[in-house]
Amino acid sequence: MGVALGLALVLASCGDGKSSSGGSGSSGSKSEVIAVAADPPEYINPLNDNGTAGIGVSMAIFAPLVTTDPNTGKLLNVMADSVTPDKTSQTWTVKLKPGNTFQNGQPVTAKDYVDSWNMTAEGSNAWKNNGFFSKVDGYDALNPPTPDGATPKPTAVKTLSGLKLVDNLTFTVKLKVPFSQFGLTLQYLGLAPLPEEVRKNPDAYKRKPIGNGPYKLAAAWNAGDDLKLAKWDGYKASDAPEADSITYRFIPNADTAYNEFLAGNVDFTDVPSTKVKSFKTDAPDQWVTSVSSGANYLVIPAWDPRFKNPKLRHAFSEAIDRKAFADLVGLSDPAKGLIAPDMNGYRADACKYCDFDATKAKQLLAEAGGFSGPVNINYSTTSATGQIFAEAIGNMLRQNLGLQVKYTGKQSSEITELADSHKLDGLRFSGWGHDYPSIEDYLTPMFKSNGDANFAHYSNPALDAVLAKGDAEPDPDKAIKLYQQAEDIALEDMPLIPLYTKSNAYLHSDKIEPRVSKYVGVSALWATFK
Repeated sequence: MGVALGLALVLASCGDGKSSSGGSGSSGSKSEVIAVAADPPEYINPLNDNGTAGIGVSMAIFAPLVTTDPNTGKLLNVMADSVTPDKTSQTWTVKLKPGNTFQNGQPVTAKDYVDSWNMTAEGSNAWKNNGFFSKVDGYDALNPPTPDGATPKPTAVKTLSGLKLVDNLTFTVKLKVPFSQFGLTLQYLGLAPLPEEVRKNPDAYKRKPIGNGPYKLAAAWNAGDDLKLAKWDGYKASDAPEADSITYRFIPNADTAYNEFLAGNVDFTDVPSTKVKSFKTDAPDQWVTSVSSGANYLVIPAWDPRFKNPKLRHAFSEAIDRKAFADLVGLSDPAKGLIAPDMNGYRADACKYCDFDATKAKQLLAEAGGFSGPVNINYSTTSATGQIFAEAIGNMLRQNLGLQVKYTGKQSSEITELADSHKLDGLRFSGWGHDYPSIEDYLTPMFKSNGDANFAHYSNPALDAVLAKGDAEPDPDKAIKLYQQAEDIALEDMPLIPLYTKSNAYLHSDKIEPRVSKYVGVSALWATFK
């Protein structure tokens, strides 16, 4: 999916753990091999990555300022000693714990955060988490208006005016407007600091990251290699995982990763959609299922004038039989809105255009003036079910709207690159899972004009204004009401068509027990060893 769809909230269903072990390490050592069913990342830099594979690996190498306690759901300090807002929630003071270092021995200081954040916020660097800093004072000076799809040119201003160093362990963040949930956002790993030597030449460290987290590189990481990590004894936080060593094995095809588990070559893998009916018998006692804290969509390209009329997008949505499609996906339920069901603020009846109604769909299509030419549906060739799902949606559009449909299979990375440059023809699939537990983290990334995960490249000033009001509202319940108004605007415009929410399933060897939490999900990184 190319986004951080990583948090899986538990449904409390699992096997008993009595089968033969998966991949193993040396005798007496706590080692595990984690299969990542995705193309291998070209670099490890959490500030310039919001993809599942890269961020997942970065969780082992880098540490956040704060995190959610897996047992209580409360916010815990990790690198931060305290995070304190002023009375308006517009200026926040972050104080770091003393004594932490990077894996090269350099102390972790406030300057490392400020300089790393400035690098990310500078538009000309084109780092993927740039949009996170759009709420910080001075962001606009580093990101002048540019044509759609273009990278901003270098600016004379190189720093965010809202970031100020107080002392070696303290800095302040002044936001453009009050944002009561800013403290929650600091658990996002895309805000991890880079040490000075990496900041001087980030390209030189693409494949040799230096982090501040619990694991460091154990061997050179070249293209095509497994990523091998060893526990770093300099990590002082109390949430250190149990494994002595971890190997991340990138396997683009999810079915291949699944078969590698069954062959005993890996200790943990996701269950692909092709195996949702068989995993319990394929690997008895070695599975766990969870409710995914995320949602899946069909993306409408906002830059293509053929899709400009909202009634056309509503027609497409009404033509989709979500129940049939969710049954095809497996372990899934039809989506009724843009927000994951586990989020505070979710409404089961949010979407007015998500009920299957072929007659209404045809009427809306006629009112929109029809559609010119065939509809192209793009799908990932790295997914065993990509073409199956594309054809299922295509058949519904063809049968229920009388449209011509064609299909284009490409690598996920190529689909993303073409969409980012507004060169992708037609529809594509996407998914999103929150980086911090707030309804806001579904709306801002995907629907704000400069959102980091604005898949459709959609923009509506009215929605931006409502989001700003929600951000500034200190009362959580009132803020949720405002965010729901923003969701209503997005559903009316429908740059993304909600499709389904999914339960996830995972396989694990009998030597490990993945951490299972209803607050932060299922994790092999924090597995315990038997």
